[in-house]
Amino acid sequence: MKKILILALALASVGAAQAESFKEGRLSNFVRLTNGGGRYENARWSPDGKRIAFTNYGYDNLYVIDSDGKNLKQVSSQTGVGFGFEWGKDSKQIVARERIKADKAKGIAHRSSVWSIGIDGKRERIIAERTRLSVADRRANARYMSIVQPSGVALSCEPAGLYVIDSKGVKKLINKGASFCAVLSPDGTKVAFNHGNNVCVIAIDGSGKKVLDRGFNPCWVNNSQIVYEKSTDNGHTYTSSDIFMINVDGSRCKALTATDNRMEMCPSVSADGNKIVFTSFNDGQVYVADFK
Repeated sequence: MKKILILALALASVGAAQAESFKEGRLSNFVRLTNGGGRYENARWSPDGKRIAFTNYGYDNLYVIDSDGKNLKQVSSQTGVGFGFEWGKDSKQIVARERIKADKAKGIAHRSSVWSIGIDGKRERIIAERTRLSVADRRANARYMSIVQPSGVALSCEPAGLYVIDSKGVKKLINKGASFCAVLSPDGTKVAFNHGNNVCVIAIDGSGKKVLDRGFNPCWVNNSQIVYEKSTDNGHTYTSSDIFMINVDGSRCKALTATDNRMEMCPSVSADGNKIVFTSFNDGQVYVADFK
């Protein structure tokens, strides 16, 4: 438990720097950053807004690119490294999990080592721990992995529910049932997360849970607004996806995208609140847009 808390304290509170200005919900000036060399997802801004990290579809390998699309660099080639990673405070390192698959013949269970990965490619292992995944689907499996959040509080997403681990190492259940994609608000008082197919918000003490909308991958804009992906599928592949914004009280739900040529997914808001990065399922590329 102490190791988890040390890792949590080592991570940056990215959201704390987000602007508190209330967004009207309008995107413009869409720019594609990647050139079609692969299929990508889970793009995330660095705290200083100068770089974006993202992964291959399926969460293997990790890349960093400048916010203007220059200097693309692969910083990790490991399995599962692209899920649940966090930028460091100085925007020069990423804390990420690398998963080792189970080998029943050798009696080896799933294991996940946690590493500090510099944007220069230098690596340092922080901890190694065992992780048991509970469901069959690959993407769902990744979402159920425990996630260590920044700002000194650890959030653990487990099949039994969503837990908060405080600075003393006390683990508290705040939401029963399978929870994933949990992220703290900039002020650290609330958690946005998925409970099943729904985007929810709950106070850090477990009170005041509110189901906001059907959707996935919530991201805080400020302490009062959230952006998220609303996608549909036919059981085999995605059939539609757009980015939405909603107030944490459930009001003013608004579509930010409604395009025919893209399925926008995995939104991330820059620290100053002025830009959104996302990936498109159609071509698997990373895009940036101005956010007002």
